[in-house]
Amino acid sequence: MITLNNQSTNAKRGLTASLAGKLAIAALLVAAQPAFAEDQKAVPKQLAGVGSLKIDNLSVAKAPPVDAKRFYVIDPGHFNMTSQTYVMGANDNKLQLYGLIDGGKLPHVMSSAKFVGMANTTYDRIAHGKRDDYVRLHDPQTLEAVADIDIPEIRFLTGLMERTTSLSVDDKHMLIQQFSPTSGVGLVDLEAKKYVKTIPVPDCYHIFPAAKQNFFMHCRDGSLLQVSYDNQGNAKQKNTKVFHAENEYLHNNPYYSNSSGRLVWPTYEGKIFQAKLTDSGAEFLKPIEIFSDKEKKDKWGPGGWQPIAYHKERNEIYLLADQRAKWTHKLPSRFVVVADGTTGKRLRRIDLKHAIDSIAVTQDKNPTLIAASIEHKIIYTFDALGGKQLASMDEMGKAPQIIVTMDK
Repeated sequence: MITLNNQSTNAKRGLTASLAGKLAIAALLVAAQPAFAEDQKAVPKQLAGVGSLKIDNLSVAKAPPVDAKRFYVIDPGHFNMTSQTYVMGANDNKLQLYGLIDGGKLPHVMSSAKFVGMANTTYDRIAHGKRDDYVRLHDPQTLEAVADIDIPEIRFLTGLMERTTSLSVDDKHMLIQQFSPTSGVGLVDLEAKKYVKTIPVPDCYHIFPAAKQNFFMHCRDGSLLQVSYDNQGNAKQKNTKVFHAENEYLHNNPYYSNSSGRLVWPTYEGKIFQAKLTDSGAEFLKPIEIFSDKEKKDKWGPGGWQPIAYHKERNEIYLLADQRAKWTHKLPSRFVVVADGTTGKRLRRIDLKHAIDSIAVTQDKNPTLIAASIEHKIIYTFDALGGKQLASMDEMGKAPQIIVTMDK
């Protein structure tokens, strides 16, 4: 009789049982080898459709057709060597995740009804080595790559500063900022799927496309540079008047609409500069002070990584803001101040009730305000008119930072 106290006897019996079990398994494996080998020979025939194994037809689900509620959230992963772009929708007061597009380091993502455009950079040793810059176009429903265009290693490595790469108004070209070794703009022919040339420009930044193959750039003296180009990259250039003072510091990420040519650009203190850009030139609108003198004394100011949005049909400016110390304009904010785009009159203030880094607004008649929190990795949606939170989605990668909405 075995007792719990007889540890030695139990250990011996356990060892004997374990050894017997292993020998039994080994015997079974030896006996099964011929049958296993026969099955191995049969696998290729089965996969070819001959035999008992049937392969079902596989398909990839498509995202819905592009509409005004479609948007993209770029997650650069805190400057990781690879990135993800979330393809999302905000219909029916819900948040939908349609899929992911992988990218290189700090990609630029551009929205079109025809495709999703991405300018990427990778290295042959992951984090170092030979650099490769390229443009990839993705089908907006299957998200599969439909074009891969090699370009010189000129792309400015930040997808976190918008408008250093942009689609032309007609979606036929992509314009890419070059900072080094000289200042320039690379021209990519998306229809011919080839790189054309680099257009030399002065020391100016951001790219704001206008009709008839024009684009504008912001120059250090406070003016805009207008560049007109042909399909071969031959260009003519001229500067506008200076529209802001040297000490009126502009946020990195302005709002700009390719379809309307409307530029909306806040300073660190909340002064809003605006312009209408066309092939005929730039029409500068009267600047708006979005905060009252009392609010400025109470330290209200813009803040966040993508702090400005604009609804074209309603002519409404959305500014991410909070009470803050000076030079904290990149830190998140809790509120969105909405103002008339012509008069600057305050229309409403939305309490987001969360620390938000980036905002965008859809361009439909019932607009959705989209908000991203980098720290908490959450995307929120709000009724842009009433301010009510509609939906949220958490665990959004590592650092959901830039929101790209549909412009047309």
